[in-house]
Amino acid sequence: MINIAILGFGTVGGGVYEVISRCKKKPLSDVNIKYILDLRSFPEHPIGDRVTQDIDKILSDDSVSVVVETMGGDGVAYKFSLAALKAGKNVVTSNKAVVDKFGKELEAVAAENGVVYLYEASVGGGIPIIAPINNCFKADDITRVAGILNGTTNYILTHMQSEGKSLEEALASAQKLGYAEADPHADLAGLDSARKIAILSGIAFDKYISFESIPYVEGIEGVTSEDIALAEQLGCVIRLIAVAEKVGDKARILVAPHLVGNGSLFSAIREAFNAVSVTGSAVGEVVFYGQGAGSLPTAAAVCGDIERAISGSAKTVTRNDCEPDFIIGADPEAERFITLANGKKYRYFE
Repeated sequence: MINIAILGFGTVGGGVYEVISRCKKKPLSDVNIKYILDLRSFPEHPIGDRVTQDIDKILSDDSVSVVVETMGGDGVAYKFSLAALKAGKNVVTSNKAVVDKFGKELEAVAAENGVVYLYEASVGGGIPIIAPINNCFKADDITRVAGILNGTTNYILTHMQSEGKSLEEALASAQKLGYAEADPHADLAGLDSARKIAILSGIAFDKYISFESIPYVEGIEGVTSEDIALAEQLGCVIRLIAVAEKVGDKARILVAPHLVGNGSLFSAIREAFNAVSVTGSAVGEVVFYGQGAGSLPTAAAVCGDIERAISGSAKTVTRNDCEPDFIIGADPEAERFITLANGKKYRYFE
């Protein structure tokens, strides 16, 4: 039996229980959720008797080999992740805020203690992307990573197009379905996508790139129904795309709404689905597509990391420091813009 602990038993933490309880494949079928750390109680849940509010109980239990952090936020979640790594426990997380802000430190602590810090679910939800970049592109030079990385904004833009809704109307629909938070600012302003492209580009380019170092982040607040209709007349859709590409020995990283031609795979990404494109100098473009959020898809990615941690098939990626001038800002002269009939300019993605 392999004992693990789950910190935070909300949407993702509960999904981890569901995936593990259904799994018939070893070694996940041998996993036992020994502890659940949560301030709430779950008296009706099948493993509700395993809830504790005492993190020290988990840290001092030598039988616990993996700590799964699905708490959210970058305060207590960081503190507990750090403590678990120092206690010699593998840590698996879906928390992009902690990975972005403290990833370099946590990776180093994991390496020092002979354990792993894994975060596949922090970027693409259920889409496997970090492990493929780490393992499948070793003989290639990655020149670009680009993606539709936020399901909320993609849902909104899809329904603005298909139903002629305003941004506010499409947002209300997304909130009703649970795709958007009560406070959707991080999604609409492009901040969520920026954190994710910071993590992805850092892995692809072997640099520790923080969200705050991205020089240009624009969300979809300025996209109107008129823009959507005018884009259609040009044979395009509008999508929020995060791009990181090599420019010589530097990288240009930005997040912005783009016009996407109907011939592009990205134009077909609809509803709350996500897609990530990885371009290598030898292999060319490879596209990963799937559900970028949700309880079970995200939990599936978490459980994949749990399997890699307990089987010993994964190692913590330690990235190099990012030189101050490595990231360059958006360059209007080096990018392709298209002007709509209403005078608004959009970047063109191809």
